Amino acid sequence: MPVLIDANNTLHVTGVLPPEIAGVDEGGLAQLINGSRYGSDVVCLVCDGAARGRPLGPIGAVQFIYSGPRQSADAVIARLVTACTAPRSMTVVSNDRAVKKHASRRRCRVLAADEFLATLAQDHLRRARASSEGRAGAIRPRTATVSPEQVEAWKAYFGLADPASLEALKRASREGPAHRKPHDRRSPRQL
Repeated sequence: MPVLIDANNTLHVTGVLPPEIAGVDEGGLAQLINGSRYGSDVVCLVCDGAARGRPLGPIGAVQFIYSGPRQSADAVIARLVTACTAPRSMTVVSNDRAVKKHASRRRCRVLAADEFLATLAQDHLRRARASSEGRAGAIRPRTATVSPEQVEAWKAYFGLADPASLEALKRASREGPAHRKPHDRRSPRQL
């Protein structure tokens, strides 16, 4: 079932998500959706503006559509709802009255953003509980430890066994290119 989400509208709802997952961005919201009951649906996050610094490609089953500078995400959602050939199978998530009214007229299922986030929070808590119960009864694998001989071998490999080379590294870090004066024309090798 396709799900259209007014991303900015949904991301600005406060007080619904538990503190450990509150304050997510578009990518974090997509990951929450993938781990929820909506993870097997076709989900589209419709975002206002351009994609600068935000996810471009899909994250799991979640696609991203950016409205661009000339139109709003609400207009893009309205266009997608109008173009849908089976609107009764579509869910629209928004708190915007105009978007909800247009979707209702087309007989789409409409969810308020806070209701949608509440279901994501429930699914997240259920998944966290199940994983902690699974971990409690499981035997934890041993973590690999490095023997003192291996440590010495790595020190020798990187040239850290010799105290003189360690002093040279410390000196180079203090006198590196970031610490040079502008008139110093020495190359990094000459330092």
